[in-house]
Amino acid sequence: MKNPRRVVITGLGVVAPNGIGKDTFWQNLVAGKSGIDYITAFDPTPYPCHVAGEVRDFDPTAFMHVRRTKHRGRFSQFAVAAAKLASADANIDLAGQPARRVLACLGNSMNGAGDVYETARAGYDKDGTKGIPLMSGIEFAAHAPVSHVSTELGIRGQAMTIASACSTGLDAIQWGFDQIQKNQADVVFAGSTEAPISEFCFATLCALGALSTFDDPPLKASRPYDRKRDGLVLGEGAAVCVLEELDHARDRSAHVYAEVLGHGTGNEGGFGKRMNAGELALADAINSALANAALSPTDIDYINAHGNSLPDYDLIETRAFRLALGHRAYCIPTSSIKSMIGHAMGAASAFQAVASCLTLEHSLIPPTINYQFPDPECDLDYVPNIARTSRVRTVLINAHAMGGTHSVLILRKLEL
Repeated sequence: MKNPRRVVITGLGVVAPNGIGKDTFWQNLVAGKSGIDYITAFDPTPYPCHVAGEVRDFDPTAFMHVRRTKHRGRFSQFAVAAAKLASADANIDLAGQPARRVLACLGNSMNGAGDVYETARAGYDKDGTKGIPLMSGIEFAAHAPVSHVSTELGIRGQAMTIASACSTGLDAIQWGFDQIQKNQADVVFAGSTEAPISEFCFATLCALGALSTFDDPPLKASRPYDRKRDGLVLGEGAAVCVLEELDHARDRSAHVYAEVLGHGTGNEGGFGKRMNAGELALADAINSALANAALSPTDIDYINAHGNSLPDYDLIETRAFRLALGHRAYCIPTSSIKSMIGHAMGAASAFQAVASCLTLEHSLIPPTINYQFPDPECDLDYVPNIARTSRVRTVLINAHAMGGTHSVLILRKLEL
């Protein structure tokens, strides 16, 4: 039987609350520097939560023509910026690639429910249909970001959109991995984007009771696994990875961050804010990913965890790690970068993928900051507060969607 095509990651692009570009993003992660602060996009005073992980100082005209920025929602602008950064990082000449062999898959969770919807609604309330910006009906769609990325980069292969809530980023990478393995592509731009920090969108999450009410100081609001955690902090941004077939990457002497070894999924069969039988579904996803990658728990050196700071989520996640990995779970460093950048919904797990590639690159594990009061029921090694130098060859990444589904991705430092 012919050996399957191997898939590697050769480019990283990120627009995050703690920095734009992989280098700034990474430097701030390992320094434990938070991008969470009081909201500036609107007045949060009427709401129980006053903080978020906003992307500050983002200039879309640095990545696209000014005329295009006027018709694109913030989630599309983020996507274009991250894709262009990833393309530059991969140092790939897309014009020299067979057109149908380069694909794109970008996802999101909340569509243009932020600035696109709210701007259109305000215009409609004031002036009816004449008050709605011309492109709103198109730009509101979940498919808008990948369409704009295709336009900006000249991608002519399939453009796919995935919307699987907070698992979206990993699912987009899984889709790209599958396309390359099946010889449907040589290069795939995969990732996710989100821009939910606008008033009505934010208010819906306040109504759900999912957001932290702590804000003194704001940078301590996101506290995964800590006994005093009280909810997630909303974030925004985009992250894109360039996936390539290994020989294709070698032929152009590309730098390789990681090899994608396998993925797995789980489904609770439930829906809502709380996790139902979550440890069973996540354990299934972990076991499936390990089997697909032909690995055992002893092969995992680090877990880049979902860790969203919701009390029951962090607890169930911990139980799932113990269930799937046994006693090995206590020996594996585990951390949540959401403690520093908040939870960017559909973009969150794409941020995790980029951070995991850089962990493999630098043998350095980003911390879980704001870990001050250990929760006796969350009893694993969460790399508290300070980054840790460690020999990391294999990383497990997990994400959970607020709809009952789990995704797990395994990356490994390339072995020739």
